[in-house]
Amino acid sequence: MAFFKSLFGKKEEPVPTAALEDFPELYSGMKVEVMTPANTLIFVGRIQLLTGNQVDVLGEAGGFLPRGLYNQRVKLRCFQKDGDTFTLNGTVGPNDPKFWRIERLQSLQSSENRNFFRMNIGVDGLVRSVSGDKYPCKVLDLSAGGARVLTSKLFQLESTFQLEAVFLPTEEPFTLTCQVKRISVRAQTDSPMKKFDYGCQFVEVPPREQERLLQVVFTLQRKILKARRE
Repeated sequence: MAFFKSLFGKKEEPVPTAALEDFPELYSGMKVEVMTPANTLIFVGRIQLLTGNQVDVLGEAGGFLPRGLYNQRVKLRCFQKDGDTFTLNGTVGPNDPKFWRIERLQSLQSSENRNFFRMNIGVDGLVRSVSGDKYPCKVLDLSAGGARVLTSKLFQLESTFQLEAVFLPTEEPFTLTCQVKRISVRAQTDSPMKKFDYGCQFVEVPPREQERLLQVVFTLQRKILKARRE
Protein backbone atom coordinates (compact mmCIF):
# COMPACT_ATOMS: atom_id res chain seq x y z
CA MET A 1 0.00 0.00 0.00
CA ALA A 2 2.84 2.32 0.84
CA PHE A 3 4.31 1.62 -2.62
CA PHE A 4 1.14 2.82 -4.40
CA LYS A 5 0.92 5.83 -2.10
CA SER A 6 4.47 6.83 -2.94
CA LEU A 7 3.92 6.19 -6.66
CA PHE A 8 0.66 8.06 -7.14
CA GLY A 9 0.72 10.45 -4.21
CA LYS A 10 3.95 12.19 -5.07
CA LYS A 11 3.51 15.94 -5.23
CA GLU A 12 5.22 18.12 -7.79
CA GLU A 13 8.16 20.01 -6.31
CA PRO A 14 7.31 23.71 -5.89
CA VAL A 15 9.19 26.12 -8.10
CA PRO A 16 11.41 28.33 -5.90
CA THR A 17 10.60 32.00 -6.30
CA ALA A 18 11.99 35.31 -5.17
CA ALA A 19 10.66 38.73 -4.32
CA LEU A 20 10.89 41.61 -6.77
CA GLU A 21 13.33 43.24 -4.35
CA ASP A 22 15.79 40.49 -5.38
CA PHE A 23 15.81 41.98 -8.90
CA PRO A 24 16.68 45.64 -8.21
CA GLU A 25 17.37 46.25 -11.91
CA LEU A 26 13.67 45.84 -12.80
CA TYR A 27 11.65 49.00 -13.39
CA SER A 28 8.37 49.90 -15.07
CA GLY A 29 8.89 50.67 -18.75
CA MET A 30 11.90 48.37 -19.03
CA LYS A 31 12.23 46.69 -22.43
CA VAL A 32 11.98 42.92 -22.40
CA GLU A 33 11.92 39.94 -24.77
CA VAL A 34 9.47 37.18 -23.86
CA MET A 35 10.89 33.85 -25.06
CA THR A 36 10.27 30.13 -24.81
CA PRO A 37 12.67 28.08 -22.62
CA ALA A 38 14.43 27.16 -25.91
CA ASN A 39 15.09 30.89 -26.61
CA THR A 40 12.51 31.28 -29.38
CA LEU A 41 11.25 34.87 -29.36
CA ILE A 42 7.49 35.19 -28.68
CA PHE A 43 7.11 38.96 -28.51
CA VAL A 44 8.85 42.16 -27.39
CA GLY A 45 7.30 44.33 -24.72
CA ARG A 46 7.74 46.57 -21.69
CA ILE A 47 7.52 45.66 -18.02
CA GLN A 48 4.96 47.02 -15.59
CA LEU A 49 5.88 46.28 -11.98
CA LEU A 50 3.30 44.76 -9.66
CA THR A 51 3.32 43.79 -6.00
CA GLY A 52 4.53 40.30 -5.17
CA ASN A 53 6.68 38.05 -7.33
CA GLN A 54 5.07 38.97 -10.66
CA VAL A 55 5.15 41.54 -13.45
CA ASP A 56 2.93 42.46 -16.36
CA VAL A 57 4.47 42.64 -19.83
CA LEU A 58 2.73 45.02 -22.25
CA GLY A 59 3.20 44.91 -26.01
CA GLU A 60 6.04 47.19 -27.19
CA ALA A 61 4.23 48.31 -30.34
CA GLY A 62 0.83 48.67 -28.70
CA GLY A 63 -0.67 45.93 -30.90
CA PHE A 64 -2.30 42.64 -29.96
CA LEU A 65 -0.22 39.96 -28.27
CA PRO A 66 -0.37 36.22 -29.03
CA ARG A 67 -2.42 34.13 -26.63
CA GLY A 68 -0.47 32.69 -23.71
CA LEU A 69 -1.06 29.29 -22.15
CA TYR A 70 -1.69 29.41 -18.41
CA ASN A 71 1.30 28.07 -16.45
CA GLN A 72 3.48 28.07 -19.60
CA ARG A 73 7.19 28.41 -18.77
CA VAL A 74 8.90 31.44 -20.35
CA LYS A 75 12.10 33.44 -20.16
CA LEU A 76 12.31 37.21 -19.84
CA ARG A 77 15.43 38.83 -21.28
CA CYS A 78 15.49 42.28 -19.66
CA PHE A 79 17.42 45.18 -21.20
CA GLN A 80 19.02 47.69 -18.85
CA LYS A 81 19.55 51.33 -19.80
CA ASP A 82 23.26 50.77 -20.44
CA GLY A 83 22.50 47.93 -22.88
CA ASP A 84 23.43 45.08 -20.52
CA THR A 85 20.87 42.31 -20.01
CA PHE A 86 19.81 39.75 -17.45
CA THR A 87 17.39 36.86 -17.85
CA LEU A 88 14.58 35.61 -15.61
CA ASN A 89 12.47 32.47 -15.66
CA GLY A 90 8.76 32.66 -14.97
CA THR A 91 5.34 31.20 -15.73
CA VAL A 92 2.43 32.74 -17.62
CA GLY A 93 -0.56 33.75 -15.54
CA PRO A 94 -3.62 35.75 -16.62
CA ASN A 95 -3.21 37.24 -20.07
CA ASP A 96 -5.17 38.84 -22.90
CA PRO A 97 -4.29 40.58 -26.19
CA LYS A 98 -2.96 43.60 -24.25
CA PHE A 99 -0.72 42.04 -21.56
CA TRP A 100 0.84 38.87 -20.17
CA ARG A 101 1.27 38.45 -16.42
CA ILE A 102 4.49 36.59 -15.64
CA GLU A 103 4.57 34.97 -12.21
CA ARG A 104 7.01 33.03 -9.99
CA LEU A 105 10.09 34.81 -11.26
CA GLN A 106 13.54 33.24 -10.89
CA SER A 107 16.96 34.54 -11.85
CA LEU A 108 18.80 32.31 -14.33
CA GLN A 109 22.27 31.03 -13.53
CA SER A 110 25.00 33.15 -15.13
CA SER A 111 26.08 30.24 -17.37
CA GLU A 112 22.61 30.30 -18.95
CA ASN A 113 22.28 34.07 -19.02
CA ARG A 114 23.45 34.73 -22.58
CA ASN A 115 23.66 38.41 -23.32
CA PHE A 116 21.79 39.15 -26.50
CA PHE A 117 19.51 37.78 -29.16
CA ARG A 118 21.40 38.04 -32.47
CA MET A 119 19.74 38.53 -35.85
CA ASN A 120 21.08 37.86 -39.31
CA ILE A 121 20.97 41.13 -41.27
CA GLY A 122 23.66 41.05 -44.00
CA VAL A 123 24.01 44.81 -44.54
CA ASP A 124 26.97 46.59 -46.13
CA GLY A 125 29.09 49.02 -44.17
CA LEU A 126 32.58 50.35 -43.56
CA VAL A 127 35.22 49.66 -40.93
CA ARG A 128 37.70 52.40 -39.99
CA SER A 129 41.03 51.51 -38.39
CA VAL A 130 42.72 53.63 -35.74
CA SER A 131 44.86 55.14 -38.51
CA GLY A 132 41.69 56.40 -40.23
CA ASP A 133 41.79 54.05 -43.23
CA LYS A 134 38.40 52.72 -44.34
CA TYR A 135 37.56 49.27 -45.71
CA PRO A 136 34.25 47.85 -47.00
CA CYS A 137 32.59 45.24 -44.81
CA LYS A 138 29.40 43.29 -44.36
CA VAL A 139 27.57 43.15 -41.04
CA LEU A 140 26.45 39.52 -40.84
CA ASP A 141 24.44 39.71 -37.65
CA LEU A 142 23.55 42.28 -35.04
CA SER A 143 22.48 42.50 -31.41
CA ALA A 144 22.26 45.33 -28.91
CA GLY A 145 25.68 44.35 -27.59
CA GLY A 146 27.73 43.49 -30.66
CA ALA A 147 27.94 42.28 -34.24
CA ARG A 148 29.64 39.87 -36.61
CA VAL A 149 31.61 41.76 -39.23
CA LEU A 150 33.20 40.36 -42.39
CA THR A 151 36.00 42.36 -44.04
CA SER A 152 39.35 41.96 -45.83
CA LYS A 153 41.18 44.07 -43.24
CA LEU A 154 43.10 42.13 -40.58
CA PHE A 155 42.67 43.27 -36.97
CA GLN A 156 44.20 41.75 -33.86
CA LEU A 157 42.25 40.09 -31.06
CA GLU A 158 41.05 42.66 -28.48
CA SER A 159 41.87 45.54 -30.84
CA THR A 160 39.17 48.07 -31.77
CA PHE A 161 37.82 49.62 -34.94
CA GLN A 162 34.92 51.87 -35.91
CA LEU A 163 31.94 50.32 -37.67
CA GLU A 164 29.83 52.59 -39.89
CA ALA A 165 26.55 51.13 -41.17
CA VAL A 166 22.84 51.76 -41.72
CA PHE A 167 20.82 48.98 -40.07
CA LEU A 168 17.40 50.32 -41.06
CA PRO A 169 16.55 52.55 -44.04
CA THR A 170 14.56 54.83 -41.74
CA GLU A 171 17.47 55.34 -39.32
CA GLU A 172 20.52 57.56 -39.50
CA PRO A 173 23.86 55.72 -39.90
CA PHE A 174 25.52 54.31 -36.80
CA THR A 175 29.18 54.74 -35.90
CA LEU A 176 30.03 52.16 -33.25
CA THR A 177 33.31 51.21 -31.59
CA CYS A 178 33.87 47.45 -31.91
CA GLN A 179 36.28 45.37 -29.86
CA VAL A 180 37.37 42.12 -31.52
CA LYS A 181 36.53 39.10 -29.37
CA ARG A 182 36.76 36.31 -31.95
CA ILE A 183 38.44 35.92 -35.36
CA SER A 184 37.95 33.31 -38.07
CA VAL A 185 39.42 33.27 -41.56
CA ARG A 186 37.15 32.79 -44.55
CA ALA A 187 38.74 31.78 -47.88
CA GLN A 188 37.18 33.14 -51.08
CA THR A 189 36.39 30.89 -54.02
CA ASP A 190 38.70 31.43 -57.03
CA SER A 191 40.63 34.15 -55.22
CA PRO A 192 43.86 34.18 -53.18
CA MET A 193 42.36 36.94 -51.01
CA LYS A 194 41.02 36.06 -47.59
CA LYS A 195 38.36 37.72 -45.50
CA PHE A 196 38.17 37.86 -41.75
CA ASP A 197 35.01 37.14 -39.77
CA TYR A 198 35.04 39.10 -36.50
CA GLY A 199 32.85 38.54 -33.49
CA CYS A 200 32.73 41.99 -31.90
CA GLN A 201 31.48 43.63 -28.75
CA PHE A 202 30.31 47.24 -28.82
CA VAL A 203 32.19 49.43 -26.34
CA GLU A 204 31.84 53.02 -25.14
CA VAL A 205 28.39 53.46 -26.70
CA PRO A 206 26.81 56.78 -25.60
CA PRO A 207 23.44 56.32 -23.81
CA ARG A 208 21.46 58.02 -26.58
CA GLU A 209 23.04 55.80 -29.25
CA GLN A 210 22.50 52.72 -27.07
CA GLU A 211 18.80 53.55 -26.84
CA ARG A 212 18.62 54.11 -30.60
CA LEU A 213 20.38 50.79 -31.20
CA LEU A 214 17.91 48.99 -28.91
CA GLN A 215 15.03 50.50 -30.88
CA VAL A 216 16.56 49.21 -34.12
CA VAL A 217 17.03 45.73 -32.63
CA PHE A 218 13.41 45.59 -31.46
CA THR A 219 12.14 46.85 -34.81
CA LEU A 220 14.10 44.10 -36.60
CA GLN A 221 12.77 41.52 -34.14
CA ARG A 222 9.18 42.61 -34.79
CA LYS A 223 9.79 42.18 -38.52
CA ILE A 224 11.12 38.66 -37.91
CA LEU A 225 8.04 37.76 -35.83
CA LYS A 226 5.69 39.21 -38.44
CA ALA A 227 7.42 37.22 -41.19
CA ARG A 228 7.10 34.02 -39.14
CA ARG A 229 3.38 34.56 -38.61
CA GLU A 230 2.79 35.26 -42.28
